[in-house]
Amino acid sequence: MIDIKKECRICHSSELTQFHSFGEMPIVNAYLKKQDLEKPEYKYPLAVGFCRDCKMVQLMIMPPYDTYIIPDENGKTHYSYVSSTSQRMVQHFNELAKEVERRFLDNSSKVVDIGGNDGILLKTYKKRENVLNIEPSDNVADVARASGIESVSDFFSEGLARRLVKEKGKFKVIHTNNVFLNIANMDDFLKGINHMLEDKGVFISEDPYLLDILSNKAYDQIYEAHGCFFSISSLSRLFEKHNMEIFDAEHQWVHGGSMRIYVSKKGRYDITGRPLGYLEREKERGIESLESFLDFSNDIRENRGEMRGLLKGLKMAGKRLVGYGAAAKGVMVQNYCKIGPDILDYISDSTPEKQGMFTPGMHIPIVHPDIFHEDKEVDYAVLFPWNHAREIIEKERDFFKRGGKFIVHLPHPRILELED
Repeated sequence: MIDIKKECRICHSSELTQFHSFGEMPIVNAYLKKQDLEKPEYKYPLAVGFCRDCKMVQLMIMPPYDTYIIPDENGKTHYSYVSSTSQRMVQHFNELAKEVERRFLDNSSKVVDIGGNDGILLKTYKKRENVLNIEPSDNVADVARASGIESVSDFFSEGLARRLVKEKGKFKVIHTNNVFLNIANMDDFLKGINHMLEDKGVFISEDPYLLDILSNKAYDQIYEAHGCFFSISSLSRLFEKHNMEIFDAEHQWVHGGSMRIYVSKKGRYDITGRPLGYLEREKERGIESLESFLDFSNDIRENRGEMRGLLKGLKMAGKRLVGYGAAAKGVMVQNYCKIGPDILDYISDSTPEKQGMFTPGMHIPIVHPDIFHEDKEVDYAVLFPWNHAREIIEKERDFFKRGGKFIVHLPHPRILELED
């Protein structure tokens, strides 16, 4: 059993207060083979809290990486999410690379992406010989290498940063995208960033934004790998500890609403008005008050009741339901709302590594999209990657034409119409 310690991982204060518990949960990306269904699954107590001192929202515990990043028989680590499967994300990162090249780079500048997956961002940079991917999962790092992106299969740390600087020198830009919130030891990580950056280097990080999580009631962002949930307010305190500052910020649509921050060593860049504007909005929303998160906890419980009621009602009416997208968010929702194979016959997913597997905890079979496309008896498909709803609806217009409808769980459970 893992002990839940009431100490903030960021500032080490004893003022960390739990505001919601999800109970025992499986690792969201620990998909099972059929022969493993009868074996015990690793589960842990998932709870989230608020630090009254540094204002960081965080998991009460983070399971060790070795509970969910496990080498195969050949010693290779595998990760089930491949970034480039979404064309909208490809376009998003293409626009980001162009912006960074325009604002910060010259012909000799070096760029590193920490947790760069299959190289989705680095592939868009013009000078590939000056980019480096640090990706701990061997399978997606191999995909990046195959496209000409130099990749290091390791977890980022201060030690790795010092080794790479000796080998390659300092870097002008360091990226993380939906990665910084995964870091268990923030102090070690930022010491590595600080050492690796040039004097006027820029750390550009993009993660789910806490205000959007509250507004969308997006509790599906809360699972074992997401250790912290960021506001400009809490991040500013964190960077202050490391003599760094946010000099620019820009809200993004990805992952249901994210914040892109531009960070440097103190005093290297003029601070734009945007971070201050976001801080004002956060203050108005009560982001530094525990009461806001107690209200969020009530929203989470209400959402679960509404989702279970909607699906059970359709099932009792004789409707046939399946899932669409075996996303980590979906596994979170399935387990919290107790949505199993008694409700969903299967989940359609385009990722080859997931097909033929079963979802963690609820054990719903995952199938190739062709099965979904050929299945004319489906009445409703629960769209778990709700943040990609527009892209998916456009792609699956035939499903609507034959009478099918999608269901999303956020910001409240509802049946989508085609024009949505």
